[in-house]
Amino acid sequence: MTFTADQLDNVDTPRRLFVMDARMKGLPIDVLHVFDDNGATMRVRLLSVRSMVDARGAALTRTETVTLFNDLCCLAPSALLSPDIVWDAIDSGAAAARFTLGDNTVAAELRFDDSGDLVDFVSDDRSAVISSDGSSTPLRWSTPLRDYAQFGPARVATKAEVTWHPESGSWVYGEFELTSLAYNVAS
Repeated sequence: MTFTADQLDNVDTPRRLFVMDARMKGLPIDVLHVFDDNGATMRVRLLSVRSMVDARGAALTRTETVTLFNDLCCLAPSALLSPDIVWDAIDSGAAAARFTLGDNTVAAELRFDDSGDLVDFVSDDRSAVISSDGSSTPLRWSTPLRDYAQFGPARVATKAEVTWHPESGSWVYGEFELTSLAYNVAS
């Protein structure tokens, strides 16, 4: 299904707001992810009234910590100088990073091309939500990136995929195209 989404990430006081509008079999679906000092929540509603998913809790907060770290890597590279991120070189094209936020420390391997552009973010610390009550299971997750362009002060990928990697075989569950990006916007 196609969708449009708006997202706001705050670096200074880590927060993430993701709002998505989609259609499933012609019916409108609203999705709201909120990640802040209180943890993470995810709500999915059919016709803006019928709840399909209402998830929260420690596992979702850990998952959204990975998502926020991914956002920083993909969209706000200057934020990666934070003392909350510890780096280890793997080789000339990859680095391992650990991001600590509150009670959660999550890790990812970042892979770069010969130009220095980030081409993949891979983490084993993100969980797939598997039911409407928010229960989940840890699963390898990656975001291959491509088609870089300059957006204000940063060179970022304009296209990305989000991919799960279960033992049965990898599958892409979302394709994103960046159409606008602004930094230092007023709340």
